[in-house]
Amino acid sequence: MTTADPTVTAATTPASEQALVDSNTGMKVFAEMLAGVLLYGGLGYLGDRLFHTSFLVVIGLLLGIGLSMYLVFRRFWGAKV
Repeated sequence: MTTADPTVTAATTPASEQALVDSNTGMKVFAEMLAGVLLYGGLGYLGDRLFHTSFLVVIGLLLGIGLSMYLVFRRFWGAKV
């Protein structure tokens, strides 16, 4: 059984491992953005169907984009927004 070396940092890891970490972060950002747009766009669509309107889906999509961007910045870049 091996133990992790506490002196290993991103600068000392092989390039292939760092590329995998970067790729994983990119996929998480993509999934977060897609989930927000689909969730709030879907809620807007259901609201349009329920209330017989045609503008709630646009509001839902814009709200989903905005909230997703906020959560991505807050989670991955530590922005104090």
